[in-house]
Amino acid sequence: MHSGFEALYREQYAGVLRYVDRRLGGFGAEDITASTFELALRKLPERHPHPVGWLFRTAENLVKAEVRRRERERRALRDTEVIGPPAAEDPEVDTLRGILHSLPRGYRDVLQLTYWDGLGAADAGVVLGCSEQAVWKRISRAKKAIRDAWPRDRDATTWEEAMTRA
Repeated sequence: MHSGFEALYREQYAGVLRYVDRRLGGFGAEDITASTFELALRKLPERHPHPVGWLFRTAENLVKAEVRRRERERRALRDTEVIGPPAAEDPEVDTLRGILHSLPRGYRDVLQLTYWDGLGAADAGVVLGCSEQAVWKRISRAKKAIRDAWPRDRDATTWEEAMTRA
């Protein structure tokens, strides 16, 4: 352990936290600051000529990585919308769209990944953070929810046909 690390931590923690807080708008600033000092403990050379500059540069790099991560997450959430605007007037697709938007997000996500994105259950499980068996169970439950919500005056397979046209 660095002999001067504790003093550096006590003297600079508040300043690094303020810097990170300004850059991130508050959310996650403590985590980034903690990661900055954890890296300093492991990697900052004991006789570095500018340890404070090193801390702030490391914090900046971690902030940039966090901003990129948040942007990827934002894009992923945006991209998980199941169905976009209709390409043409189709009453079955409109009905299906309404039913899908009423389903829980987990059901919509699993249907998008497997039906529209063409992923297998194992790959969808990686995306969703669950097992392949859980994906199959969600698909089954999602299909049942659609069948239960599908208007009774229509053919039982029409909702599946509408899924292929959506």
